[in-house]
Amino acid sequence: MTAVWVVLSGLALLVGGWHLFEHFWNRRLFRCDSPEDFVANVRARKALGLWRETPDLIVLDVRPEWGWRVARLPGAVNAPFAMGGEGFEVASLDGLSRDQPVLVYCDGGFRSRLALPALREAGFRRIHHLHRGILSWKAAGGETRGGDGRADPGS
Repeated sequence: MTAVWVVLSGLALLVGGWHLFEHFWNRRLFRCDSPEDFVANVRARKALGLWRETPDLIVLDVRPEWGWRVARLPGAVNAPFAMGGEGFEVASLDGLSRDQPVLVYCDGGFRSRLALPALREAGFRRIHHLHRGILSWKAAGGETRGGDGRADPGS
């Protein structure tokens, strides 16, 4: 019985520690300097609304190309972001307007969070980050596309 409590206590510390870390990370990453200069963390339902109501929205998938081929948000552009400190692949952001709003995502939100400072550095100013990534998008009923361009049967 004691071993169960030790395991449960350790798990509670781990989960609590992650949420505390995420809270302080959020405070550093997400800010609103003005309506034309912000980085916002948006939940899937809000992202769905943005996707439907913002015709000039750039949907940016920062996962490796194979992830983009498997399932992606409709209209998403693939700009792989390497987590090992290399940043974006050469020329992956070329041709994207810095004046348009961007919705950035990955699988679960970690890689896309790491990409936010690099997007700011590249000149993007209206950045929406999809909280919990494509997983939350699918859970909220968001449409996805598979590698052949048809609706992903898993959505």
